[in-house]
Amino acid sequence: MVKSFLKIIILFSLVATVFLLQPVKPAQASTADNIRGLAYNSLYGYISFNCLDDDFSGRFPFTFPFTFNIIACANNNHGVNLSADNNFSGDAWNTFLGLITFTSTSTPPDGGAFRANCENSVATSTACYRELDRKIYGYMRVVSTGDWINLNDSSITPTAGITNYNDPAPGIFSGYASSSFGAISFNCTNDGSCATNNYSVEIGPTEIRQMTAPNWDSVSACANGAAHAFLKWSRRSGTQTAYQLIVSTANSTSSGVVVDTGKVSNSATQYSFTPPTTDTAYYWFLRLWDITDTVTPWRQFNTSGTKDWITDNYNRNLQRGNSATFTSYKHEFPLPQFTWNPIEIVVATTSNSFISNSSYYTDANVMQTCSSGSVCSYLWSVSDAGAVVSNPTSPSTSIMFTRATNTVVTLSSTDDDIYTCSTSTMLNVNFLLPTWKEVKAQ
Repeated sequence: MVKSFLKIIILFSLVATVFLLQPVKPAQASTADNIRGLAYNSLYGYISFNCLDDDFSGRFPFTFPFTFNIIACANNNHGVNLSADNNFSGDAWNTFLGLITFTSTSTPPDGGAFRANCENSVATSTACYRELDRKIYGYMRVVSTGDWINLNDSSITPTAGITNYNDPAPGIFSGYASSSFGAISFNCTNDGSCATNNYSVEIGPTEIRQMTAPNWDSVSACANGAAHAFLKWSRRSGTQTAYQLIVSTANSTSSGVVVDTGKVSNSATQYSFTPPTTDTAYYWFLRLWDITDTVTPWRQFNTSGTKDWITDNYNRNLQRGNSATFTSYKHEFPLPQFTWNPIEIVVATTSNSFISNSSYYTDANVMQTCSSGSVCSYLWSVSDAGAVVSNPTSPSTSIMFTRATNTVVTLSSTDDDIYTCSTSTMLNVNFLLPTWKEVKAQ
């Protein structure tokens, strides 16, 4: 009985000792950190990137047959964060190694050369993520031993990476890091062990990464009309089960609202609408719901660094007064049209006349016929390089064709707002047929 009692005392003493072990330096609060999950090393086991994923039992190299019900992060508050400019910070944790940090307190082995691969390098971080090639660059460091973990060691492939906002499932870590104690795997798909050892690291909450507007260029405006806008977005991580989108003329989700979709249960990543007024700056707000029906904060277009884009090939949207807006077109684009005479085009004949009867739109969106040179400008072109256009920038011109072939004639019309549209027609150019003369047989 005494021996059994002593064994119990020793066991609980061991448990208490490990339980009371604290990190050798303060670790940052995990609730604000956006990296979740576990990596794996064959020698030391799991490496936790957020204490929300390694409760009390996760701090031991063995499994308890009962539950302690310890509040997550109550005794070992650690976590890793990937900032909006793609720099890592904070601390991961391993039962044997202790804290593994991304925060720079000493010079990395390459002297910081990895930062040349970073989009927005900061000296306080030992690692970064480059969305261009979906790779992680830099190092983690074991605090207790000073050992460096290389995240982009070309001798071990694939190196650590993360799916980006162009991927169907963004924010998922993959690949390996190298260390003096062996490879560290960030996803069980690397070694095909998911059935028996299901682990992975990923960006945890659903995040909106990029918003673009109006996604309606001159080609689209010419073909379909200028009074449209396509608002598009992508996620940095997580899933989307629903969205809500608000467009307003005021910097507010409650005033000046012209579009409010409400909560739409859909995984769509674009929304089309017709701006109610031309030449107007619009604000755009978006939020998403994930598979747990948790909603993201509102994200406002073009207020989150360089990840949002105004997709308009006119400088008007770049010159607008407020960078948080996109601007609708001033009016419809010009309507180029032309006729030619004679209808039958003949090689080496200079009397082939082409005449523009194009139209343009006023600021009041009223169609008017182009007057020569005052509102509209013109550019004639021919697909046959041998053809000669006498006046390529005039409202009317003559074209001499030098060979018999199918030739495309194009007229581009531009109004005084530099809105340009083109129209093309394929012509069948022939040789002049000999004059038919009937001769009476002798």
